[in-house]
Amino acid sequence: MWRENGHIYKKQPMTLCDNEWYALQGMYPTGYVPKAERLDKEVIRMEDLGSSEPITDIESFMHHLPQILRALKEAALRHGDLTKYALVVKDNQPFVIDWGESRHWYDPRPDKRREGDEFWLTKTMQEMC
Repeated sequence: MWRENGHIYKKQPMTLCDNEWYALQGMYPTGYVPKAERLDKEVIRMEDLGSSEPITDIESFMHHLPQILRALKEAALRHGDLTKYALVVKDNQPFVIDWGESRHWYDPRPDKRREGDEFWLTKTMQEMC
């Protein structure tokens, strides 16, 4: 991974790149992921959101929790690792990043964090406040 000219470039094995690209495309209409494009089979270029900003309005920030969970369900996606490292906060809005290990809703392979996205996103967002 490297940063250049307002973008983050992720070079990763094709399987992880496929996962990430599929998830980013499915979630992009929700506004909860950065804009991205696939440059080749192993490289994705994404908008660089920079570092997380401090949360200044907890109510506004937490308002996004059910919306993100609904978006995941509607896109039939499981992120699988929704810790603080997978969220970037801008203007009290969380953006979900790092989709390389994501799964389709019905994929039988286990997630990295077995408790599931709802548990981890709720825990993570509460702890970030």
